[in-house]
Formats: sequence, C-alpha cells, structure tokens
Amino acid sequence: MNYDIKKSGERIRQLRIENSLTQERAASVLNIDRSFYNRIEAGKKGCSIDLLVQISDLFHVSLDYLVLGRYSTDLILDADRTQIKSDIAKLAAQLEQFKAKL
Repeated sequence: MNYDIKKSGERIRQLRIENSLTQERAASVLNIDRSFYNRIEAGKKGCSIDLLVQISDLFHVSLDYLVLGRYSTDLILDADRTQIKSDIAKLAAQLEQFKAKL
C-alpha cells in the first residue's frame, strides 16, 4: 500500500465536510493559508508529518487513516485498556452484589 496524495486529500476533504468546517476555518485552526489547505485537499500538495499530526488531531483519526486510508485496529491505548478492564471488574462486582440481594 502506497501513499497517494490525491486519495489522502480526498479523505481530508471528507473529514472536513463531516465535521461541518469550511476550508477557511480548517486552515485557520491548523494555522496555514487557505489556498495551501485547498491544494492539500485537491491532492496537489503533500504536507509535513507535523501538519498531518495536526490534521489527525483535528479530525480525531489516525495517521494511518489519513495517509493510507486504513483504520488501525490498535487505537485503544494500553492505559485505556487498563481502565476498561478496571471498569468491567467493578461492574461485575456490583452485579454480584445485586445478584446476592435477590
């Protein structure tokens, strides 16, 4: 799988539309010129890793998705997994207490 600037730009455009942002607003948030942002969406210009990181943060997607168009199956961080396990254990204990009262 290769980096395709045009497809990456299309994904960025779609994300912007889904988030109800204008090109001007997205460019402002990213602290870049609107015409530069337009060329990114059009697939005429690539962007730096730093800018890709900012875009991924703005739209809450992975770099994998922006660059390659695929979702990472490992988006849940280890800290999040630990918290989820803890929450499940607490819920299970509460259910056991509830069951005992029946």
